[in-house]
Amino acid sequence: MIVEDQQLVRAGIKAMLRMALPNCEVVEAGSFEEATAQLKLQPFDFAFLDIDLRAEKSGLDVLDFIQRHDLYCRVVMLSGKDDRDTVLACINAGACGYIAKGVGDESVFEAALATVLGGGIYLPASVLSNRQADATASRPEAPRSAESLGLSPRLCEVLYYVCQGMPNKQIARMMNISEGTVRKDYMTELLRCFGVVRRTELIIQIGRRNIRVLPPTRPGN
Repeated sequence: MIVEDQQLVRAGIKAMLRMALPNCEVVEAGSFEEATAQLKLQPFDFAFLDIDLRAEKSGLDVLDFIQRHDLYCRVVMLSGKDDRDTVLACINAGACGYIAKGVGDESVFEAALATVLGGGIYLPASVLSNRQADATASRPEAPRSAESLGLSPRLCEVLYYVCQGMPNKQIARMMNISEGTVRKDYMTELLRCFGVVRRTELIIQIGRRNIRVLPPTRPGN
């Protein structure tokens, strides 16, 4: 689903999605009311939400609706802003990606879509920049899988749900374990493995290191 108040912008995003995924079904919405009505009708794999819908309710309100109703949907925020505070606020609210509109040319947006649709986290340079890393690296790391980091299958599964923007309570339901186990065991171990202390920092590390986190494979799938 694309939630954007400008029809021409929606058409452009839709065209690029169709290029990346020719058989995908794209639903458009121009307001909070239209978006939530669609979310009540059917599930979505991805929701691309413009922050500023030029109305009382914003894209962040749509994200809040998705979180409050425990909808299984990867949310990518769209905005003309790319300042660190705005991006971090979206991640804290449950977004798993952030694409700055109008930054760079069309190829930048296409690359962002490819990263998100491929299971990665796309964040702007304002968040991904690391002064120490920037001083020693001239280009981003090649994509790598979460499994290549030596994480157990269960840790990879928790990491996948974290990258979906799911809170611990929803992750616990998905895995049929207690919320305490998610928080004390799995989240603690993931934070330790990535050398961070907060979930937001974990998401940033996934984006910075260009890690692809794929859906868990279950028996019968």
